[in-house]
Amino acid sequence: MRHVSAKLIRSKGILFSVLLAGSLAASSTLAAEGATGVAGSRSLSVQQGKQRTKIHITVGTTRMTAALEDNPTARDFASLLPLTLKLREFGAAEKVSEALPRPLTEEGAPATDAGDAGDIAYYAPWRNIAFYRGQGPNASGVVRIARIISGIEALHQPGQMPVTITRAD
Repeated sequence: MRHVSAKLIRSKGILFSVLLAGSLAASSTLAAEGATGVAGSRSLSVQQGKQRTKIHITVGTTRMTAALEDNPTARDFASLLPLTLKLREFGAAEKVSEALPRPLTEEGAPATDAGDAGDIAYYAPWRNIAFYRGQGPNASGVVRIARIISGIEALHQPGQMPVTITRAD
């Protein structure tokens, strides 16, 4: 019986070591990538050593701050700023804008994506912007362009609302 116990202790020790190593690696990765942001996700203001361009989204007297993704669609969106749009409810998870003045590039974009709470995405089929306050469905044509850092509570106001989006710098 002693032989079986020693084997069991050794295998539990190896499992513990693997779990501990994985946990430590995840902790150091999160610390290196940035602080905790909206809805428990990491902020994109600093990622992989790069400073992200910040934008302000003004809803009435409330101002949200977001960090743009480092992709061609986000850079194309930034070229449209300043911009005033009307947002409307779209299900429980999103507020969506009216159509943008022109389509944005989809260069290098994934075929499908799903927005998470705090994401801002371009939806190519409708040529509009989606602001996620909850988990969105996986859909083709969704391209993440920014991450809300602060002020997401502004998206919980019911009904239509005008928003003005500007560069923060």
